[in-house]
Parts: sequence; structure tokens; C-alpha cells
Amino acid sequence: MTVPPPPDSPNGSAFVTLSHSGAKGRFGVSYIRSIASQAGVGFTETSPDEDVLAVDGTIDFAVASARVQVKCTSQFSIGGSSATWKSELHWREQWGQSLLPVYFVLVVLDFDERPRWIEHHPGGTDHKAAAFWVRVNNTSTGNKIRIPKDQRLTVDVVEQWHREVEACFTPAA
Repeated sequence: MTVPPPPDSPNGSAFVTLSHSGAKGRFGVSYIRSIASQAGVGFTETSPDEDVLAVDGTIDFAVASARVQVKCTSQFSIGGSSATWKSELHWREQWGQSLLPVYFVLVVLDFDERPRWIEHHPGGTDHKAAAFWVRVNNTSTGNKIRIPKDQRLTVDVVEQWHREVEACFTPAA
């Protein structure tokens, strides 16, 4: 028996098992993993049935971990000054309880069509995406999260997050 491919599979490929939304979710987590790897730190993904803290994973530093909520979309362009994402009340309640930093990361895909997310060429492989972030546990986000596009997720940001995690254990002067 042949199972028909999901309707959004490119060229009707029979091997496709993820929905378009599911593929975006996996891409977003993988993108974060690639930045963490470049920084030399681990990323531990939260099990799907255990994401009760409204985080998709943690960036693992020696002293403690930063919590990360990841969303991946093609509804915004990589350029521009900011993006806005709907924030659910239970997310905000969970984030507000955390004594460790919680970061909301928005991975923006340049194209909606899955085959265009990554370009393979003789000189290497290019991801047609960028990630932007904002800290969400120590601010009032209301029902929308504004993610500044000048806060691009890079290795330098992972170092900044490390300092912010360490600051949680530094006595106030």
C-alpha cells in the first residue's frame, strides 16, 4: 500500500513525512542548534510532551542554562526593523516564573517554499534564513512580542546570554 505524500510536498515526493509547519519547526530548532554549535555550547531540546515551561530547549552553559522558545516563519522578511509575534498567556506566566533568562527566538525564512530554505552550491551551503531574539522573562510583553531585527542571533549573542546567565548567580553589590 502506498501512502500519498502530504499535499505540500515538493514535486509530490513520496518520501516526505513532515507537514510544512512541522518542517518549519524542525528547521527553526536546527538553526538554533547550528548557532549553538558554532559557539561551542550544546542545545538540549525539550521533549514535545514536556514543554510545560513554554520553552523549546536550553542553551547549555557550564554554570546553568538559558531557556529558549523558538518560532520559525516565512511571514516576515529578514530585513526591516522588527517583527511581532502573538504571545499566549500561559507562555508569559511560565516565562515570568523563571529566575534564569528566557529568550524568544524568531527564525525568519527568506522563502516559504521548503526547497528554497537551503541553497547548495559548489562553494558551500547557504541557509536562506536569519534569527532574531528578545528576552521575555523580565519584561512585560503583553499579548504580543516585539522582536527587534537589530537583535540578530549570532555567536556574540550566545556569549552575551552566557553573561546574563552568570549574572543570575552574582550577588548584587
